[in-house]
Amino acid sequence: MSNLQKLNQLAQKLNRAVNVQAVLDDALATVIEMMGLETGWIFLKDPENQDKWAGHGYSLVAHHNLPPALDLENPHAWYKGCDCQGFCNKAKLTEAYNEVECSRLEGLSGSGDTGGLTVHASVPMYAGEKVVGILNVAATDWSDFSAEALDLLSLAGIQMGEAIERAWLYDRLRDRRAGEQALLLELSNQLLEKPSLDDMVCCLIDNIRIIMDVDAGALLLPDEYRESFIFRIADGWQVDPVASGIVLPRNAIRQLEQAIEEKRAVVVQDVGDIPQWLAREQFASHIYVPLIANRDCIGVLTLNNRQPRDWTEDDLRLAQLLANQAAIAIEKDRLHEQELKRERLERELELGREMQLRLLPKHAPEIEGWDIAAFYQGARLVSGDFYDFFWLSDTKLGMVIADVADKGVPAALIMSLSRTMLRTAAFQHPDDPQAALHEANRLMFRDNDSNFFITCWYSVLDVESGELIFSNAGHNPPFAASDHEVMPLHAKGTVLGIFEQIPLERGQIDMAAGDVVVFYTDGVTEAMNPYYEEFGEEGLQRVIENCHTGSAQDILQGIVRAVREFTGDAPQSDDLTLFVVKRN
Repeated sequence: MSNLQKLNQLAQKLNRAVNVQAVLDDALATVIEMMGLETGWIFLKDPENQDKWAGHGYSLVAHHNLPPALDLENPHAWYKGCDCQGFCNKAKLTEAYNEVECSRLEGLSGSGDTGGLTVHASVPMYAGEKVVGILNVAATDWSDFSAEALDLLSLAGIQMGEAIERAWLYDRLRDRRAGEQALLLELSNQLLEKPSLDDMVCCLIDNIRIIMDVDAGALLLPDEYRESFIFRIADGWQVDPVASGIVLPRNAIRQLEQAIEEKRAVVVQDVGDIPQWLAREQFASHIYVPLIANRDCIGVLTLNNRQPRDWTEDDLRLAQLLANQAAIAIEKDRLHEQELKRERLERELELGREMQLRLLPKHAPEIEGWDIAAFYQGARLVSGDFYDFFWLSDTKLGMVIADVADKGVPAALIMSLSRTMLRTAAFQHPDDPQAALHEANRLMFRDNDSNFFITCWYSVLDVESGELIFSNAGHNPPFAASDHEVMPLHAKGTVLGIFEQIPLERGQIDMAAGDVVVFYTDGVTEAMNPYYEEFGEEGLQRVIENCHTGSAQDILQGIVRAVREFTGDAPQSDDLTLFVVKRN
């Protein structure tokens, strides 16, 4: 929410400034701070600038925290154009934000401190359909730009472009329409202050009728499928199209479709063949003005007169500016809603994580003659991996490690349900892991409407004799280590929850002093490095061979450390769960 508040403050600052260029440095610094980056600069198109400094036809009007190699006195940096300007001149900066390998920085490689910067997000600053400048924010790598930051950057670029165009319009209309310009600036500020989209659109239509001196106006927004337009607000109509629930197909009015396709205001003087409900309004002329955000039409503003009117170029330019103000307000509301949803989701996920962690054992069992350590790290706030310890009798300890075939909230919910079913089945068959898994599968299959499944390894340890009996439901086999060898414990079996009847095997080993068993999920063996190579069972086996003589905690830390060294900077793709059991 703080970034959206800063974006509002930025828009208000731009709106208040008569000389927009004077506040672009501060505006740029605000944008860079919101993105969590450090460096950026702004070019404005300047046809009168025909020398080579900062590029033909451009002026460098703002910059922030330039590295030494980009010093403004360095001719190697600025006595030339750059790729982003070339792309702009060739109409190739077509996206809301564009990834550009910076030719200016590349040309300085080896000749100065560039701060490691190599790329920038280039945002064309539009006034309507016309590009008035380029906003560049630099980074060391494209991965430094988050999706949220790029959305904010795009909206900031729109605001800057509109502010620049508004200032230029102010200069042209200073004498003739200074009052209208004041109303335009006031409208911009009012829209920013409105708490909801409904309040914003009501304010918009009320003010537009005054500024443009029209009999009626309306704002149309696309439906979910973008095939029709729905009246969101209307004023000055004899029959309220909002209350009437009128839906306007895109192809119902040719000039409306033209405004959307060409992204420009279209004047209609001869209303011609129109729907009956519109003919009743007796409009003699209209303007259809597209609302443009990120080069996409997100709505249409209609301005209607019941008498013929000659619409001037200044009328159309002002109408487009008003429509762009509406687009900015709607886009800001969209980002606000996204932010609220994201915050709600984060709160829900955090609550889910707290609940999930409560289901995991708070600590490994402390048993005389035994050493047990456990580790869990989810790939997301909530996950599907889990492990469990529970006493079946005074001497027998049930041990479970499992993996739900999903991630996120659904996996966490299934994990909670599965844990309960496994415990229920284990207490019904305290001496037989094979029978316990059969019962758990029966319970899961009976209630499995979502076709989920889990892999699971279930063991029962007799802490007096050292006997370990186990059964496997499609899970990764643990590794057993002794002074002689490290080997996987094999027991064939099928995952739980999918099939009514599943084949399962029962296995058994006797653990002597110094023996170790390492239980894990596939997040360990399938952990990937930046070259998409897996850590693998061989990698895990080598680590166990090297450290199995240490304590359970030493073995655990050795495995986790080896996995992290192997994956390096690659993001964690799956949950990482394991526990180690050692007989002293």
